[in-house]
Amino acid sequence: MKNDMKYDTFGNLDTDYYVEKAYELRRAYYAAAIKKASASVKALFVKLTANRTVKTSAQPQH
Repeated sequence: MKNDMKYDTFGNLDTDYYVEKAYELRRAYYAAAIKKASASVKALFVKLTANRTVKTSAQPQH
């Protein structure tokens, strides 16, 4: 069995390393989730504004 674990100078599992790796993964996940949510909100507003007609004058045309 291959042991790819990282150990500190005392032979203990390097928890600081793995905690930092977990923070990196969490930051990447949140960044992707926020980017996706922002794109969804932007698409919603684009869709809402595309369905609206722009009136050029307040006078009815005959």
